[in-house]
Amino acid sequence: MARQRTKSSFRLSDELWEKMQPLIPEHKNTHRFGGGRPRRPDRDCMEAIFFVLRTGCQWKALDATGICPGSTAHDRFQEWVNVSTDGK
Repeated sequence: MARQRTKSSFRLSDELWEKMQPLIPEHKNTHRFGGGRPRRPDRDCMEAIFFVLRTGCQWKALDATGICPGSTAHDRFQEWVNVSTDGK
């Protein structure tokens, strides 16, 4: 019988997250009233991004994993890529 992976097997260790967190750019709220929907934690999005990279699944398939919504993870991935390529 094949071993079934759980979403917990794709979680970042606290040690790795402590090293990665300072590298993530700070988010500035651009909502015109300063509100909006609460932002999904960066760690959840990073775990979802790594899940896609490790498994090769589609972004939309993340919805079934419970790690993070696929659209949120993809948006955050694009945001971080744009910041890193702009050199800011």
